[in-house]
Amino acid sequence: MQQEKSRRFSAKNIIQYVLMLAIAILLLYFCFRNVEWEKFVSNLSSCRWGWIIMAMLAGVIEFAVRGYRWKMILAQIDPESSFGASYHGVTIGNLANFAFPRIGEIVRCGVVSTLKKNTTFEGAVGTVVAERAWDLICLITITVVFAISCWGEFGEFFKKNMINPESGEKSASSLTITFIALAVIVLLCVLAFVFRRRLAKTKVGRKASGFVSNMWKGIKSIFKIRNKWLFFLLTILLWGTFFATSIFTVWAFPLLDPLGWKDALFLMVVGSLGWVVPVQGGIGAYHGIIALAATQVYSLQWEEGLSFATVSHGSQAVIMILTGILSLIIYTVLKRKIKKS
Repeated sequence: MQQEKSRRFSAKNIIQYVLMLAIAILLLYFCFRNVEWEKFVSNLSSCRWGWIIMAMLAGVIEFAVRGYRWKMILAQIDPESSFGASYHGVTIGNLANFAFPRIGEIVRCGVVSTLKKNTTFEGAVGTVVAERAWDLICLITITVVFAISCWGEFGEFFKKNMINPESGEKSASSLTITFIALAVIVLLCVLAFVFRRRLAKTKVGRKASGFVSNMWKGIKSIFKIRNKWLFFLLTILLWGTFFATSIFTVWAFPLLDPLGWKDALFLMVVGSLGWVVPVQGGIGAYHGIIALAATQVYSLQWEEGLSFATVSHGSQAVIMILTGILSLIIYTVLKRKIKKS
């Protein structure tokens, strides 16, 4: 029975992997199908690769900052948690995301629980929930503040692509759909609260309740960190590395010389939407949304926007893969030593 369940689970994973990979390939196909390759290659050849190296270094710093920040959260469940274990967990998790979307969060929990005997896998998962909850809060805050302060410059892009792709204005039908969607969400929340005791007895209810409870505990746990101000400072530094990566890549392309820090921030926010799409490493999704933003906001040719997206995504992907492989080698060696001891 257990073997049969394991086979079904494996088959489900394989189907999900193939499906996500097919979507990534399909997105890449739509991005590159009408590309004039001479223009695309010409744009790549004009790139100032020194700035790309700087962007890649910023990516490495990001992994280190994220690793140390995670170590601070892990210290609540294991005072002997180390920066090395958390860093290797982050980088190996990044590598795993290129194989299967979103599995990296689970993989890095397995890494730290293996390297640190007092760190349980379940406890590590709780700390990841806490970390991601704060990252989500930061992303929403940055996006809202940016949208409000720079709506006059970039609002047309969001209206055209996220409100009404045809007219760029809210039509009566889109307003009706939005109202219905909000009404359904509110109704579901009210029903869930009213029948919370009955729902708690169901499998789905227990999972949902546990998820919300763990996320809330995770958010609150940040305030229990001994040096919470260092945690908040590292969070600011983490998002600073994201911005540095964006602006360094902008500076790498001569055709983007007129752009400034607001444009780099805009591309960072838009690009983050591409990375969160559940496909391997954001492949295809990132390319499409960045190229779309570059053509509509800055009136660039599609090949110009796509070359920027390709270099931006590719340089970070290379760093993720290289640091992930290096950490995987070190992890394998450390794991063998732990087994021997």
